[in-house]
Amino acid sequence: MICVIDRKETTIHYRAGCLLLRHREEKIRSLAINQIEQVVVYGNPLAETAAWRNLAEAGVPVVMLATRGRPQAAMLGSGLAVRLPLRRMQHRLADRAGACLAMAGWFVRKKLRGYHLPLNILGRHYALPADVRDRFHDRLRLAAHHLDHATTVSEVMGVEGGLAQAWFALLADVLPGRYRFTGRTRRPPRDPVNSLLSLAYTLLLSEVRQALLIEGFDPSLGFLHQEYPGREALALDFQEIFRPAVDEFVLRWLHKTPPGRSSFYYRREEGCRLAKTTRPIFYQAWARQREEWPRYDSDGKPEQRAPIRELLLGQTAAARQYMLELENHHGPQDAPA
Repeated sequence: MICVIDRKETTIHYRAGCLLLRHREEKIRSLAINQIEQVVVYGNPLAETAAWRNLAEAGVPVVMLATRGRPQAAMLGSGLAVRLPLRRMQHRLADRAGACLAMAGWFVRKKLRGYHLPLNILGRHYALPADVRDRFHDRLRLAAHHLDHATTVSEVMGVEGGLAQAWFALLADVLPGRYRFTGRTRRPPRDPVNSLLSLAYTLLLSEVRQALLIEGFDPSLGFLHQEYPGREALALDFQEIFRPAVDEFVLRWLHKTPPGRSSFYYRREEGCRLAKTTRPIFYQAWARQREEWPRYDSDGKPEQRAPIRELLLGQTAAARQYMLELENHHGPQDAPA
């Protein structure tokens, strides 16, 4: 269950394992924390510290979305799990050039396989020309080839960035003109498609971050995304695996819920944002997406769907196993990354 707090003058209290939401003096509802999977906050509600503390202890990710003048969302969650050997191994591998390069490629290869998901939606609902689809498949194969021959993390980043640019250029060519999508824009998003992508990526990142904390990884130290103040690089690394599924979700939602003039609003500082009346529809769809996240096999073909947390657990376990293999293969003689 997702809890979306989206009303002005809302107060949040903690009582006996539950969040109690009130609007002014009117009781809105009582929610058992052990049934909440994600909390999304708009605006500036008043909350008891006990509410945030108990949500963190229960491992519930909280996303405080950007308000006017604040371009970035804030995320709350539990502290790092006590798994020092895993974090020490993560830090050792991040300092070894060969291991860091291998891990960076590992994330991008998984992302490449996921592009089949939004491509299928484009072909089904948006009249994707066969030649355009074939050219992008050629780009995927070429990207995989370049990954096999990359010698630095910067080259891996270049492969991923070039393919992402090609993907969004393809979307700009295929999507209907009413969406006003000409390419990826962020901070702020300038059109409905970018607005939905930014929001969904943020919601996904909170899930990824919480999974890494629970599993004991250090979310701030990545392999593909390098260190930068205020950026949790490993969370961004893992997010790359799931981005194509977010693109699929946004394309599917737009097809089923064509936006009208009142579905979004636009302000110069905030850019294009979902209107308050449309947000409940979006979050209902996102709640279903979380429980039915697309799962694909090694060939990138849709196989079945599963809860996002189950898939995150699988990917963190796979990353941990791969890191152990790299730890055994790369020794201290490896040059720093």
